Amino acid sequence: MKAAIYVRVSTELEAQTSSLVAQEELFIKYIIDKGWTLFKVYKESLSATKSESRPKFNELLQDVKDGKVDVILAKELSRLARNIGVSAEFKKIVISNDVHIITLDGAIDTTKGDVSKYGLYAWIYEEESRRTSNRIKTSFRTSAENGRYMKGEAPYGYDVSDGRLYPREDESVSVVQLIYKMYLEGHGRDSIAKYLTGQKIETPAMSKGKKNAGTVWHGTTVMVILRNRHYIGDLEQCKETTKDITLIGRKKLEESVVVENTHEGIISRADYFSVQHLVNERGLKSRGRSTPTKSLFTDMLYCGDCHKKFWFIKAQRTYFCGGYKKNGKTFCTKHKIKEDELIDVLRRDLRKYVSEVSDQNQIYALIEKRVNKLKTKSKQLEKSYEMRKANHKEAKGKLILRYTGGDISKSEYDLASEVLDNQMIELEKQISKLVASENEASMRKSFDYMKSQLASYGNFDAITREVLNRFISKIVVSENETIEITYKFSV
Repeated sequence: MKAAIYVRVSTELEAQTSSLVAQEELFIKYIIDKGWTLFKVYKESLSATKSESRPKFNELLQDVKDGKVDVILAKELSRLARNIGVSAEFKKIVISNDVHIITLDGAIDTTKGDVSKYGLYAWIYEEESRRTSNRIKTSFRTSAENGRYMKGEAPYGYDVSDGRLYPREDESVSVVQLIYKMYLEGHGRDSIAKYLTGQKIETPAMSKGKKNAGTVWHGTTVMVILRNRHYIGDLEQCKETTKDITLIGRKKLEESVVVENTHEGIISRADYFSVQHLVNERGLKSRGRSTPTKSLFTDMLYCGDCHKKFWFIKAQRTYFCGGYKKNGKTFCTKHKIKEDELIDVLRRDLRKYVSEVSDQNQIYALIEKRVNKLKTKSKQLEKSYEMRKANHKEAKGKLILRYTGGDISKSEYDLASEVLDNQMIELEKQISKLVASENEASMRKSFDYMKSQLASYGNFDAITREVLNRFISKIVVSENETIEITYKFSV
């Protein structure tokens, strides 16, 4: 966390100036104890009744708006503002930007979720509204956990009655299924939207009889449908909440409420999770545009030597190393593979893969073995993490003291601090990845989904884009003619 220190006294008297130094030292010790990063110290000897006369205070607010600060430290609330208008505006700015405030007199610590005492005079009247809001949120979450649909309007393709979803008896159900099928075949959300509009299929607003409903489908509407877990018979609710009762806008919650098998699904679980994988793969790269369909293996085939994508030459029905085609022989070699040859290799490999997963008990044993291995590795990593965390905290503390003592410049401090933080972030990512991977129940379920999908394609006589999107993450072809296929599920 990047911490900003704000210290203020009301006069320039020597005693007050020494108080500034004392406040600063107190805060620095606090930051070192927490293992945080010191961003900046804002010091001034001015009145807190008007923000216009406090340049350092205004500088702090601007840094908050620019996302440079995670937490503000002050001695007490009165150091930040006495004027009701100033304090209300200050509160709005920091909460809107997800910045915490801690006062060392113990009155405020928003890192613990307590903003009830934050209001200097003007906020006292918010308390009853906030309590009412919290009661409503608690009641809403409890109902969601009990499997009750809590939104007023049902998702497209469903009706809602007494907190339960029911598939509609109209074309909307088949339209949802068509959207998933087209996406798995390689169409992008805008391409699907254009097709639905061209077929004069009623938009969700039209199907619900809304006034002034548009007749044109949009890619954003298609993506909402593709992302909605309700279509497999599960309820996923409480994904976001209001930032604060005094602010417009919402924020995402760390954990949503998911209850499985609450109603009849209209999309198979296998299709839904395959689509989620595809959506995440395309991500920001496609920005909503359709995946190119000019070749079967577009965006899936890579060079094992230079790691660039292969380029498809339509006239030859052949894929060439993109690194060579773009940069020449000094970058990579002129290796290639014919599309028909690659299809044959993939078909054989898929058939072999099907035979390998036919013994369910053997697969479950492999899963259990892999999970145990991951758990051991995770424990070793966590032990290393605790040791490195202590060293990181000590190093950050020494760094802050060197910076505040004038031994290093601000730029040197920022650079060294960033290096230390990045090391810890990378380690935390490794741990999170291991923890996510070692869920045996999830791996079993994932395997069952994959097995059901494999069975549905029989002998894989036809290799289509849909087959690739369902099963393949990446195919790597090297100069020595080796072909490496990475599946979306492996044990």
